[in-house]
Amino acid sequence: MTMVEPAALAGYLLSSKAGSEQAAPTHASRHSILEPDFDITAGSIMQLLSSRNIDWRESTDLYFQTIHPWLSIVHQERFASAVDGLGRNEIPQKRELALLVLCMQLVTQYSEPVSSTTTPGTSMLTLPAYLAAKRVLGVLRGTCEPCLELIQCGILLSLFEFGHGEMRRAYMTVGDAAICAELMGLRPGKNGDMERDQAVLAEQEERRAIYWGLLIVDRLLHVECKLMWLPFRVKSPSEDDLLPTINVIWDKQTQTRNTTIQRHTANVPPSIPLGIFQRLSQCAILLTRAIELDKSVPIGHAAELFSGLDVATRALIEAMVCQASRWGEYHECFSTCTCVLLLIYCRYLHTVSPNQIHPATSNVDVLKAIAGINSTVRIIADTTTDLNDHLSRRPDLLAPCCPVTPFSAYHCLRILGNFEHIIPDGDTRFHDIYSSLHFFAKRWSIAEQLFQKIEIFLVEKDTGTGFSDPDFYNRDHGEI
Repeated sequence: MTMVEPAALAGYLLSSKAGSEQAAPTHASRHSILEPDFDITAGSIMQLLSSRNIDWRESTDLYFQTIHPWLSIVHQERFASAVDGLGRNEIPQKRELALLVLCMQLVTQYSEPVSSTTTPGTSMLTLPAYLAAKRVLGVLRGTCEPCLELIQCGILLSLFEFGHGEMRRAYMTVGDAAICAELMGLRPGKNGDMERDQAVLAEQEERRAIYWGLLIVDRLLHVECKLMWLPFRVKSPSEDDLLPTINVIWDKQTQTRNTTIQRHTANVPPSIPLGIFQRLSQCAILLTRAIELDKSVPIGHAAELFSGLDVATRALIEAMVCQASRWGEYHECFSTCTCVLLLIYCRYLHTVSPNQIHPATSNVDVLKAIAGINSTVRIIADTTTDLNDHLSRRPDLLAPCCPVTPFSAYHCLRILGNFEHIIPDGDTRFHDIYSSLHFFAKRWSIAEQLFQKIEIFLVEKDTGTGFSDPDFYNRDHGEI
């Protein structure tokens, strides 16, 4: 049997952290993927980390500290059990688990500085470890039975692609993972499926969490306007479906996170305290409703149909403000909710004649939309200012950042540019939010791309040449 080498997995040579080059791979290793007896070992996957002097245990610990709170798709106890007994210098022997470790490391990795020969925002998509992970996932999906680890890898790779600006690829990756989940029958389940005093089985909870993780990533991808018109890849939950049952809640008194087991359905009132992953699941449901309404609402009925969604979204924001001691605890949730609000207000204003969009209009619905936009802009400005202030003192707080956060800032900047005449202190707010994209670009490359889009938007706005990139207000399906 032909064992594939790490260099062949990556597609080109890997270099050590010190920069020393490895010997050129043989013809056989370079093309071993074409051999009938081609095989991949856990060791060859893990070498993609060890060749860069990356400690896989430290990487997974960092993952659980940063990404896991808001995307809890890997059950921490099950993962610990899977690697239990491995010595300090030992590695997982299961290929699927090794690939999961690699993907966990990828989504915790900060964006690399842009070189003079690299297109801004794309350098992370040429990383050998990422390219290898994609190829290994493709091979294992094509030759192995579906399993939880491969679905988890698909979610994390889609998140990586989302965060670094390859939206089409991310959409396809999460779609492939959703197909595997369908084959495995992953659904959130109902309250009636279990007794309330019964312990939640770890695998059962992980299956439920994976469903919600798929839903979250799939829906967040649709905040990119060019993807908004594409169908969802993950089926929406029912109101009586269970949210993730492992709840990590911030305790204001102890200033720590406490983990509890709570069985709440998707329609639980926002006043019930929930953890970040559960809240983001609720946000994904609201975003689903906003996008579905956006596609289907006839002109003339937008205001009345969006009012219920506006109330629900604001109630969720208020509940999170009351529950958390600071904006940052639910930052990805606030970012998603503000995208929902900006979408529904712009959807309505798009149906109104531009000469009616001013503070002195007699149209009550327009006045409500203007007030809604102003309050949402204030939320985004306050959250980004608070985050920027914390990041200036503690750069490590950028690690848990979700890619939807720079998108919230981007959509707000586009709206400030479109509606500067109805937003008080628009220039000041624009500057505060604009500067935040620089911070986010250190974590996710997509922020650098969005920063450049804003610069192009401002030039196009000044020259009146039309907009090359659609937004929530300037609607054009455009090229995906």
